[in-house]
Amino acid sequence: MKKSFLLLLCASTGFLSSIAQSANNSGTIVRTINGIIKGKSEASGVRSFKGIPFAAPPVGARRWKEPQPVQNWNGVRNATRFEAKGMQTNIFGDMAFRSKGMSEDCLYLNVWRPAGQARNLPVLVYFYGGGFVAGDGSESRYDGESMAVKGILAVTVNYRLGVFGFIAHPELTKESPHHASGNYGLLDQLAALKWVHQNIAAFGGDPKRVTIAGESAGSVSVSAQMASPLSKNLIAGAIGESGSLLGTLAAISLKEGEQTGLNFAQANQANSLAELRAIPADKLLEAAAKFGLFRFSMTVDGYFFPKSPYTIYASGEQAHIPLLAGWNSEETSFKAIMDNEELTTGNFSKAIQKLYPEHVEEVLKLYNPFNNEDVAQVATELARFPIAYSISAE
Repeated sequence: MKKSFLLLLCASTGFLSSIAQSANNSGTIVRTINGIIKGKSEASGVRSFKGIPFAAPPVGARRWKEPQPVQNWNGVRNATRFEAKGMQTNIFGDMAFRSKGMSEDCLYLNVWRPAGQARNLPVLVYFYGGGFVAGDGSESRYDGESMAVKGILAVTVNYRLGVFGFIAHPELTKESPHHASGNYGLLDQLAALKWVHQNIAAFGGDPKRVTIAGESAGSVSVSAQMASPLSKNLIAGAIGESGSLLGTLAAISLKEGEQTGLNFAQANQANSLAELRAIPADKLLEAAAKFGLFRFSMTVDGYFFPKSPYTIYASGEQAHIPLLAGWNSEETSFKAIMDNEELTTGNFSKAIQKLYPEHVEEVLKLYNPFNNEDVAQVATELARFPIAYSISAE
């Protein structure tokens, strides 16, 4: 009986080993510093690895702290589906997600590698747009397979958004080992870049040839990572489309950020940081939407930004790397205003009342389609990045 059991065990072990070896030969098994992951082979031959954690879940006591290390795992972790997107409201009608719901537990990245066993491939790390209040690495328009079929190893990165990623507060500053608060979303991006530096060779990438890229808020992120002394040595090139922190969504002083955080806490009867952290994520998101989604800005925190980004660039202290800069011909479309509603003047007015309840008359003086045929053009003009955000943030 024992002999039969041992034979069965050996046979099973050999069978599992052969499966693992077969998967490894197909390029879908990769050993990261935290454990082994298993991706999948796409029809194009590209290997995809989705939902890889690059930081511990920023929940509970880790809410509004620097990203913490990932806990190592045993066995093989499945990496064939996108994990949750960050907490956000549905404010942009042109965003289509493939993520597993929405959660504070959102610090995951996705990797697409070309077919074959190539090494030292160029790496593209992409930061999504969405005004720092929306977006996700699962969006189809950022899908890395299109890059991988061209021989580029592509990575999309999630980061915390809105009040979860950019609130500053005096108590947060006090508890921080760097006496800084805010910029958690940027620190998430930094943590992802560190993960890439440590792990990307296992996927066939060259950690010395990492180009960061992004559009809209992702482009602002690119300029921010170039400015920070914490990240500038982790990147070899940069691509920014539609914005930079030198003119779009600029950083404010830490004192200003802390005051905004205090105002938010007061508006929600939270008399301490502990009480703020105790608010459930969905309720916190609702409160932030009521307070003003775009009121939580990057801060000159003395850590990620040791000084004003304007000063950093003016002094030539940013990363000295090749930069491709431009602007999308249609940074966003009329759907950001109209969603899927019929393009009529009446629906346009309703959309303005919903999006800008305190500025309806002001907006309609500036953007008022003469007839139904004008709605798409006028809505697109209103939705263009700098205009839409400057009005909503006042």
